[in-house]
Amino acid sequence: MSGHVDLVFLWHLHQPDYRDPVGVGDMALPWVRLHATRAYTDLAAVLEAHEGIRATVNLSSSLLSQLDDLSRGLCGDRFLDLSCRPAQELGLHDRMEILQYFFMADWEISIRPLPRYWELLHKRGRDLRAVNLERVADAFSVDEMRDLQVFFNLVWMGFTAREAEPVVRNLLAKGGGFTEVEKDVLLDAQMRLVQGVIPRWKALAESGRVELTCSPLNHPILPLLIDPGSLREASPRAPLPAGEGRPGDALEQLRRARELHLRLFGAEPRGLWPSEAALSDEVCALASEAGFTWLGSDEQVFLSATLPEDAEPSRTDIHSVWAHTGGETDAAPRLLFRDRHLSDRVGFTYAHNPPDESVPDFIEHARHVASVHGKLEPAVLLVALDGENPWEHYPDSGQAFLESLHGALEAAQVEGWLSTRTGEEVCRDHNPRILHHLGAGSWIEGKLEIWAGHAETNAAWAALDAAARALEGRRETMAPENFEEAYQHLLIAEGSDWFWWYGDDFLTETPEIFDELFRAHLSAIYKLTGEQTPRELRHPLSAAAEGASSRQVVRQPTGPITPIIDGIAAPHVDWYGAGAYRAPPLAGSMYRATQWVDVMYFGADTTELYLRLDVRDLEAADRSGVRLEVQVLSGDRDARVAFVLERGTRCPGQPIQGCARGGAMGRLFFDGIVEASLPLEGLGLGPGQKVLFAVHVLAGGVELERLPRYGHLTLDLPRRGPRSSEIA
Repeated sequence: MSGHVDLVFLWHLHQPDYRDPVGVGDMALPWVRLHATRAYTDLAAVLEAHEGIRATVNLSSSLLSQLDDLSRGLCGDRFLDLSCRPAQELGLHDRMEILQYFFMADWEISIRPLPRYWELLHKRGRDLRAVNLERVADAFSVDEMRDLQVFFNLVWMGFTAREAEPVVRNLLAKGGGFTEVEKDVLLDAQMRLVQGVIPRWKALAESGRVELTCSPLNHPILPLLIDPGSLREASPRAPLPAGEGRPGDALEQLRRARELHLRLFGAEPRGLWPSEAALSDEVCALASEAGFTWLGSDEQVFLSATLPEDAEPSRTDIHSVWAHTGGETDAAPRLLFRDRHLSDRVGFTYAHNPPDESVPDFIEHARHVASVHGKLEPAVLLVALDGENPWEHYPDSGQAFLESLHGALEAAQVEGWLSTRTGEEVCRDHNPRILHHLGAGSWIEGKLEIWAGHAETNAAWAALDAAARALEGRRETMAPENFEEAYQHLLIAEGSDWFWWYGDDFLTETPEIFDELFRAHLSAIYKLTGEQTPRELRHPLSAAAEGASSRQVVRQPTGPITPIIDGIAAPHVDWYGAGAYRAPPLAGSMYRATQWVDVMYFGADTTELYLRLDVRDLEAADRSGVRLEVQVLSGDRDARVAFVLERGTRCPGQPIQGCARGGAMGRLFFDGIVEASLPLEGLGLGPGQKVLFAVHVLAGGVELERLPRYGHLTLDLPRRGPRSSEIA
């Protein structure tokens, strides 16, 4: 056979920023942690085992930043909190959350093979729309809840974890009836795998066998960010989103991605995989300005290209290196376009076929490219796809397929008709062909309509544009550190993932979480600028989120805290480790605009109970007559303390009932936020006791809000170990 092909495998690994925008950084969803125990580790292990194979791996900056924080213990996630808690200490709401979310895995591949897990799924009910979670939660025993905690974390372990961690094999073999000790050992193994991801990929890059590339910092759709009008290049009749475009933000997303990559891997990336493979002429120019030498995209984007002498582009031309140039060819960024047919087979089709059928099909396609397009010089075959989600649909996380495929590629290299290369290598070694123009588009049909044009996505763009203009308007008067914090929120809100889930194109089990995160980042911008948060950000932008079940989010404290009580929204370091409660949005046809508190933080040391309330509307909170009543229950004691808010001054707490001493008790400061401390002795409490508490917000004797909305929060006062919280 004649002809040769240079095969470039590009695995794209990405998660949006799930960290709490107004808290201490914990993630709302577990996907960074769970994919770390499967795809991020398994792909590295396969490449370690096949030393003759070269590959390109794209690690998005939002994923890397969260992995780094998680590895260093700077954040966790709500689902990890629910997993760690002893099953016998789970409150009603905790049990309801576990039953709602701890079956988020491929039911046929991951749950059905484990009879006990399958049984628990049927006991919960397969259709959540028909399940009364509160009633079902009462029907699950402590042992069943513990098994759910274990199974959810266990089934996300990949084949490397099964081989390297005995606890994974042992628990799979046991099949149920797990103990708290076994659960703790499993979670310890999980954290070891998480901590190994970045060092593992760094070592592969330093070996020269893997090229690490990146995406823009928070994964924005760059053509839309630069110019919202680019939507109409492929969709002439689509309704345009609001805004003039922010090319400066697009450049900053690129530069900050390079800085993070350099910090974590010790080298700057040369290649860029644009978010959702979205390219345009302007994106190519900005990427080159930021220092990237090559970019990857999809063949659908290539088909919008203008070639020299107006030649008609053909998908067969994707098997070349291209240069996008409006000037000097030598300085133009190189472009690679993925073979959609073969990439999608790996991503979607081969999971349903045995490897002895899938792998020969892959090799046959590569041979065809080599023989047809690689006769005069080697053809370039870019296979680029999501490197994490496909494996949850492959048997055994894709182990048999990946091992067989890499073995077949090694054999092809020995035969001499195929070489595995990195993107940088082929762009350096191949003479480029010239592109004069690229129409703005993405890997979704060469269009941008997933992220703009729908009523919901355009509403999100309008909210983003308004927040950006508010921030820019206050730039000259804001303290530099406050502007930078607000700007970081803006960069995160520009990410593609929020817009992906708006509209009716795609469904997710957690629409309300994505919607809450997006709106929380925009709300944080207004809070930092001192401007009033727009009313539209106080309820869901997404119909799917508005229809989701109301959720109260509680995070337990992780250790004693002793914050400074001064009412000033300083950095969160002195509230690090605090518990947090965020009420569900007051949404629906009867939306109530008096929701007063964004989030409440709480905790204690051995002498005082501490509370912090981040309020939504400072002007409303500043009105005379607003007061807080704190109710603390322990045993048969019901202690109540009231504070009348006065902005900028120290407000003493006045006992209402049940306090152990008279006179002023506790102190509260109210400036940008509300912070209060109450002495445990005055409440009749001591170290190690369990207390229940609630906070009431009143004006003119009328209750505006209650935290939590029902029941009480519980707190184990510190003794020597950590405490926990729940809704009782």
